[in-house]
Amino acid sequence: MNRSNIKSVYGTAVLLATGLFIFHTWILFETALGLSYLSPFAINLMGVHFGGPILILSTFLLLFIVHLCEAAAWAVFFHKLQHFESFAEAMYFCGTSLTALGYGDLTLRHPWRNLGPIMATNGILLFGCSTAFLFLVIQRVWMTIDHLP
Repeated sequence: MNRSNIKSVYGTAVLLATGLFIFHTWILFETALGLSYLSPFAINLMGVHFGGPILILSTFLLLFIVHLCEAAAWAVFFHKLQHFESFAEAMYFCGTSLTALGYGDLTLRHPWRNLGPIMATNGILLFGCSTAFLFLVIQRVWMTIDHLP
């Protein structure tokens, strides 16, 4: 493998990570915007004991799907590079790497090993943002409940 190809693959990986940051930021922003309108309405319509949990659960499910899509994007990248025999193996590797679990039973070959830490850093930052966002959603629901008559 020549240097030009290696640089191209690493550059594509950095672009993919950047694209996923943009995608994740957009999802969080749009979800926050939607929740700012829906939160008071849902709690008033469905009541405190049903509306609040539905909003929080909906956010959990949305973020779960978003993280699966992000893992799938990385899996497509590695599958197209033919690093794994199947897309399922690529998805497994990406899922364990993005969460920083990293079992180590599937690994990248030289000279691609450094793509793993790039992907893991991407995943840690994305999961960290999701965790912070979930905290804000829960806080927003509680604030809405506190301001009910």
